Amino acid sequence: MVNRHHNQKLMPFVLFMVAFLVGADELLLGPILAPVGDDLGVAPERITLFITAYSLAIVFAAPFFGRLSDKIGRIQVILPTCALFGLSSVATGLTDHFGLALATRVMTGLASAGMLPIAFALAGDQPGSKSMKQIVLVQAGLTLGMITSPGIGALLTAFHSWRFAFIALGCAAWLVTLLLLLVSRKATPPVSALSATASVPDSLVSDSPVSDPLIPEPLVPDLLVPRQASFRPLLIPGALGALLAMGFGLGGGIGVFNLAGQHLRDTEGLTVGWTGMMYAGLGVVSVLGNMGTSRAMRRLGSGRAVMRSALMVCMFSSVCLFSPLGELSSEQQTSWWAITLLLVAWSLAGGVGSPALQNHISQLSECHRGALMALGMSMMHLGVAVWSGTAGFAYTQGAGWVAALSAVLFSVAIIALKPAERPMETSATE
Repeated sequence: MVNRHHNQKLMPFVLFMVAFLVGADELLLGPILAPVGDDLGVAPERITLFITAYSLAIVFAAPFFGRLSDKIGRIQVILPTCALFGLSSVATGLTDHFGLALATRVMTGLASAGMLPIAFALAGDQPGSKSMKQIVLVQAGLTLGMITSPGIGALLTAFHSWRFAFIALGCAAWLVTLLLLLVSRKATPPVSALSATASVPDSLVSDSPVSDPLIPEPLVPDLLVPRQASFRPLLIPGALGALLAMGFGLGGGIGVFNLAGQHLRDTEGLTVGWTGMMYAGLGVVSVLGNMGTSRAMRRLGSGRAVMRSALMVCMFSSVCLFSPLGELSSEQQTSWWAITLLLVAWSLAGGVGSPALQNHISQLSECHRGALMALGMSMMHLGVAVWSGTAGFAYTQGAGWVAALSAVLFSVAIIALKPAERPMETSATE
């Protein structure tokens, strides 16, 4: 038995903070593109390359870190990447050259790829109902970081400079790294244990709960998947559908949702300030949705069923919002409350469905949990990148094309999440 010492009571808070840091970093640049561009001597639109470089690094690096965490343990991956996140964020705030700043953003993306998926995997490793509760907590940290970071970034920039915002984020990451060191002490599994595992013949084995999420996952048997050296995620029952749902449903939904503010500015005359407040309020609604995921799973029985239902709500809301047949003129008395209702329903459904889908993925395979959750994260970021651009182009052709695109994206995700031929996934319990 590998000896691991960690404080289970403090670990959920640390995972929440890890997700918060990644969420804050993703949207920190939004309101400060101009001051960053002015300081580095480039046009503000070129600073958007920071976001692209960051996202692409996550897309390609997350599967590697996920598989690595399955082999050597979660803490052995999340600890150094959290330290790297702090280092690269501070470096971004100190550099005076655009090329070097772009390189540090790639480093930050690589670090995030080893933080967020592993935080979800650590939460998924928990036994029984603790798994769902901690996945919800990690998702809430991510959402809260995303909705507060634009305001935090703008405030710190106004107080000192945009550099101070990145340096503060990096120092916060180092504090979280110290907390990770406090809640767990790194230990290397005995060579005899690994060699004993390698000698076990390939066979179909029954599922068993993980007694300690810090034990390297190869010591844990998989569910209905032959133990073998190669990792073939698409052969795991339900994995393909879940990954498609991450790319089309979650990533595509975020891409289309980002256009809601622009659509309201064009049709309802909403100002930039009110648009920002609208997104902040809807972010709070999403966090409330996160908190209601466990209850929804108890009612519907599984994360897959909850996400399918959430996708249906999102599809209805998006089509009504963008469809020419459903557009509501500002002259009508019912306009604003109807639009608000649609946006709240969309945000609430997304908040409920996202952690439910993460829980569904975490239950597909214990042996390859880290790799699957990392692949899901890559699919989501790839979906955001691809479908944001596609939705933007569709919007130039007319809002009705965005409605059609959202209907296709959500429909693909709903169909992909059909029940797989496997034992029922663990449902949320009290």
